[in-house]
Amino acid sequence: MPVFTSSIEVTADYPTIKPSLNLNFARARALDPRITFTRASTATYIGRDGLVKYAGEDEARFDHDPETLESLGLLIEDTRTNSLPYSSDIVGQSNWAKAGVATVAATSITAPDGSTDTVGLLDDGTNGQHTLYDDVSVSNIAAVYTASCWVKEGTKDFAELFANGASGTGTITIAYKYDLVNKTVEYTGAAGFSAGTSATITEYPNGWFRITMTGDVADTATGAGTYRFHIRARTDISGNYQGDNTDGIYIWGPQVELGSFPTSYIPTSGSAVTRAVDLGVINGTSFTDFFNYNEGTYSTKVRINGYNPTGYPRPFMFALQSNPGADFWQLVFNNSGQNFFTETRENTGTPRSNSAVSRAAGEDVIVTSAVKNGEGLTSYYGSSIRTNVDGSLSPSIDSLLFNQYNYNGTISRLSYYPQRLTDAQLQLLTS
Repeated sequence: MPVFTSSIEVTADYPTIKPSLNLNFARARALDPRITFTRASTATYIGRDGLVKYAGEDEARFDHDPETLESLGLLIEDTRTNSLPYSSDIVGQSNWAKAGVATVAATSITAPDGSTDTVGLLDDGTNGQHTLYDDVSVSNIAAVYTASCWVKEGTKDFAELFANGASGTGTITIAYKYDLVNKTVEYTGAAGFSAGTSATITEYPNGWFRITMTGDVADTATGAGTYRFHIRARTDISGNYQGDNTDGIYIWGPQVELGSFPTSYIPTSGSAVTRAVDLGVINGTSFTDFFNYNEGTYSTKVRINGYNPTGYPRPFMFALQSNPGADFWQLVFNNSGQNFFTETRENTGTPRSNSAVSRAAGEDVIVTSAVKNGEGLTSYYGSSIRTNVDGSLSPSIDSLLFNQYNYNGTISRLSYYPQRLTDAQLQLLTS
């Protein structure tokens, strides 16, 4: 039973032992020195002020919600490529074609990264579309791509992203209209092709929104082709309107990436750029000093940013694992089912897992999982217990790995107790 004092309530079910590993990335916004972190490229993230920040090679990123400024913890992403050769230095670049519009340097408008690299889309006096577009050569026109761009209203309250297979037989147009006042999204592409496409609008500081669009432009087309990316201002009714020589919208940071959801911004200036995968590991004595091979408990709060369309390999946020991964105790996200579960494997036998729980991308996942040799695996997901299954810890486990098989998301916290906590304690740590 709880014990009460005049100012604090102490719950008897709370663990009485301290965790031997206690990583609170959201609070500390820093790496524990026991973690070896690598990423073979620069990358971006959202800082505590909601602005886009830049991280150097092998520098960990600590992400924030751009709307609430909540600290989300350690950002982990797979490798992605921005296929647009000029996401910055847009003005005057021949790669960017224009129809009824000119690009102007709007240096008086602060960009989402705090710079003055904002581009104004200055429409001309014609009656028609006023669009900026770029052609990207792709090896598979039927693949799913995600286009994104930051936009800010000028004289127009609406922006539009659309894509088609440029001069490609058997391709179609997918498109979305973004209301920059009411923060709503509406499909405007080819009729009958909205299924399988998606779009988002996310508010950032200083009146900016990041708008995204996901889908493929193939109807009957296959093989290599051209993906044409468009960004333009529009009215509520139409993408064609009478221009009046004003900046319809402002843009920054356009991106086209192969994948079914957007990831962090990848700047380019002259050629496509690839962001490398984020990897972290604790091993050696730094691992054996906190890990108990007979029993243990971990408690974590994570968030997955997006599921890849293929079922395998399944990404995991982190794993207590042997090298090269024959035996493990890990938190797994299932791409095909869009759910998660915990599992163990010993002596390369059959994996033992608790039943899965559905969780949409962008939602927090709070899990406690406990293993004791001879008793098996038990996990709590929120208030729901996932009953014991056979499972033991392999003596070959020698590392704590962060990110394998293309995980994309954040780790807010991760604690490890060198003891199998009680079911009541497991439930309390997830409440």
